[in-house]
Amino acid sequence: MRLTLRTLLASLDRVLPPAEQHELDAKVAGSAAAQQLAVRIRRVVEQPGIPAPRLDGRGLAADANSVAEYLDNCLDPERLETFERICLESDMHLAEVAACHEMLAGVARDPATTAPLDAAGRRKLLAALGHRSSEPGEESARREAVENARAVHAALGEAAARRERSEAGGRRAAWPAWAAALTAVALLVALGVFLVQAVGRNRTRPADARREPAVAHAPTPEPAAVEPAAVQPPPAEPLPPHAAPADAVAAVPAESAAEPPAAPPVAMIAAAPAAESPAPAAEVPPAASPPVGPPPAAAPAATPRVPQGDALAIAAPEPAAPGLPAPALPAPVAAPPAAPVAGPESLGFVDAEGLLIHRVPAEGKPTWQAVAPGSPLAAREDLVAPFGSQPDIHVRGLTIRLLPGTRVVVSAEADGSPRLEVVFGRAIVRASRSDARVGIAAAGLVGTVTAGLTGPVAVSVDLDRPPGSDPAHDPARVRASVIAVNGGIVWRQGGAGGQGVLEGIAAEGMLDARTAITWESASPGAGRAARLDPLPTWVAAPPQPDRLQRSAGEAIAARLADGGPLEQALRELAGDRRVENRLLAAATLSLLGDFDAAVELLCDEAPGRRLEQRQWTKLEADVVPLALARGANAAARLRQAFEDRGPHGKAETLFAMARGFSDDELAAGAAETLVEALDDADLVVRRYAFKCLCDIVQPTAADRLKYRPDGLPDLRREGAAWWRGQLQKGLIRRPGAA
Repeated sequence: MRLTLRTLLASLDRVLPPAEQHELDAKVAGSAAAQQLAVRIRRVVEQPGIPAPRLDGRGLAADANSVAEYLDNCLDPERLETFERICLESDMHLAEVAACHEMLAGVARDPATTAPLDAAGRRKLLAALGHRSSEPGEESARREAVENARAVHAALGEAAARRERSEAGGRRAAWPAWAAALTAVALLVALGVFLVQAVGRNRTRPADARREPAVAHAPTPEPAAVEPAAVQPPPAEPLPPHAAPADAVAAVPAESAAEPPAAPPVAMIAAAPAAESPAPAAEVPPAASPPVGPPPAAAPAATPRVPQGDALAIAAPEPAAPGLPAPALPAPVAAPPAAPVAGPESLGFVDAEGLLIHRVPAEGKPTWQAVAPGSPLAAREDLVAPFGSQPDIHVRGLTIRLLPGTRVVVSAEADGSPRLEVVFGRAIVRASRSDARVGIAAAGLVGTVTAGLTGPVAVSVDLDRPPGSDPAHDPARVRASVIAVNGGIVWRQGGAGGQGVLEGIAAEGMLDARTAITWESASPGAGRAARLDPLPTWVAAPPQPDRLQRSAGEAIAARLADGGPLEQALRELAGDRRVENRLLAAATLSLLGDFDAAVELLCDEAPGRRLEQRQWTKLEADVVPLALARGANAAARLRQAFEDRGPHGKAETLFAMARGFSDDELAAGAAETLVEALDDADLVVRRYAFKCLCDIVQPTAADRLKYRPDGLPDLRREGAAWWRGQLQKGLIRRPGAA
C-alpha cells in the first residue's frame, strides 16, 4: 500500500486492517517526511486558533462537497491533485480534512452514533435549528435612533418657542428662528433616512455580507514534470538523517484557485474493521513542518489503485504488479541543494522551531554550539534548551520536547531504540507508532517505556537544596518523576545489567493515566507510584514564551546564525540595549556555567540598566538556585562572579543571602543582619535581604508592599521600621519554627 495523505490519515485514526496498519506504521517510521506530516496533522487538528473554511466557499471552484468526495474516495482524479495540494499548503484545509476523517473514523468504530433519533431527540434538534439569535447591534442601533429622534423633537420644540418669541419681538429678529427651524427639519429628515436604511440593512442583509471576500491568489508557473509519488525537499528544511531519498518532501508553489472547501456532509468511511486503538491523548503542540510538495499527474488507467485512492505519495510508489507494463515516467526535476544526509549512526534531526545548544569536542576541550534547524543529531548528543525556548527533536520515531532550562543527553540503546537521560529540567516524549519504545534515565529512575508512547510521557529532574546548606559539602536534594499523562504506559525497571531496580514498584507493569513514578535522593533505593490529580501545571499547560521572550530568542538565533563562537555572541548580547535580550542571554550563559553576565545584571544600578523588581526576581530565580544545586564547582563560580561583578567588599554577604539561612542561623543573629541590610546603600543587598525575609516569613501581599528595595528613601525607612518591629516580636522565623 502506498503511503499517501489519505492512507496516512487512515493510519493515524486506526481504521485499517491489522496487516495494512502494521505495513503503514513501518513506512511512517522509515519516512521523516511522513513523521513531520503526522506531527503537523495532530497540531492543526488540536490548535483552537485555526479557523474553519468559509461556508460560502466552493471548494475546488466546482462545488462545496470536495472534502466529502475526497474522504469517500470518489473525487474526480483530475481534481485530486489540486485538492491534496491545497490541503498540504494550507493548515486550515488540512485541519478540515483531518478533523472530518477523525470524526468519521469514530463513527465507523461506533455505529451507535448514527442510530436514528427518538422523538425527544428530534424535538430537541428542531428546537435548536429553529432558534435564531438577534443581529448583533440591532437593539443598540434602535435605542440610539430613538434617542436621536427625541433630541430632534426637543430641538424643534425649542426652535418653535424661539420663533414665537422672535415674532413677538418684531420682524427684525425673525430670521434666526427660521434658520434654526430649517436646520432642525433637515436633521430630522436625515435622521429618518438613516433610521430607515439601518433597519432595512439589519433585516435584509444576507448572512455572508459581513464576510471578507475571497482573495484570489495569483497563479504561479507550474514546475517541470515530476516523477509521480516522489517529491523533493525544500532547501530551508533539510532532510532528517534517517530519511531515504525516496521519502523526500517538496515545497509547492501557491495554487491559483485555493478557495476553502465547504464542510462536507457526514459520510461513512469505507474501511475494514479497525484494530483497537490506544486511548486518545493530549497532543503536545509541535512546531510547524514544511509543506508537502506538488502531486504527480493522474496515473494511467492501467496503474492499480490503492484501497484509499491515488493520493499524493509521501513515500516511494509500490512496484507495478507482475505482468503489467510499468508506466512511462517523465524526467524528474533536479532537486534543490539540501544539507548532507547523515549516516546510519545518526539519531534523528532537530525541528525548525526553538533554539537548541549542544556540546561538541573541539581541540580536546568540549565547547557549546547552537544547533541549526534541520540538522542531524549525532550518535550521542548533550543538549541544552535555553530559557524562553521549547525546541523539538525527532529521534527514531519519537518527538521529544524540551522545556526551557533543560539539559538532556540523547543516545541509543544496544538494540537501537532511543534513550533519553534528563540531567535537570523537564521533557515531554511522544511517538506516532504504538510499538515505539524509549529508554529513560532520570536521576535514580532508570527503565524503559515499552508501550503507550502514543500518549505523552513527561519526565522531570528537579534539583533543590535546604536553605543555609553548604554547596561544597552538602549535596542537593534530587526528585525525579516519569508521568503518564493521558494514556497508560508500560514501564520496565532497570538498565543494562539490571541496574537501577527500585523497591516499592513492580519490575514491569502498567502505569495508568495521570499517574507518576517518583524517586527522591533521600531514599535512593526506593520508588513509589502516585496518582496526580490535578496534573502539574507544566504538564497540563506547558509554559509558552511571551512576546518579549520570543523576540529575544529570535535576536539570539540571528546573532548565532553568523557562525561565531556561541559564548562570545551571548556575552555581547548580554550588553544589548534591549533588556529582554540581556536577560535571556545572561540566563542562557548561566546554563552553560558562566555566571558573570547574570551577576552583573543583578548588581547593576546604572540609569537605564537597572532591572525592575520583577525582572530581577525572575533572573535570580532562573540562575542562582540551579547554580547552587548543581554542585561545588558551579557554586564556586557563582561565588567568584559575586566577587568580580558585585559591589566591592560584599561578595560574602551576597553569597550568604543567595544560599539562604537555616533556622539555627536565624536564631544566632542572621535575622538581625537581614533587617539591617534593608538600609544598605547598595540596591542588590537590599533586594537580597528583602527576598530572604519574604522567603522566611511568607508575609501577606499587603505586608510585602510595606517595603520596596527600590523605593524612595523615606518610604524605605518606614518599611524597614515595620520589619524591625517584626524582629522585636520574634516573628522573623519560618512558619512552624520554634
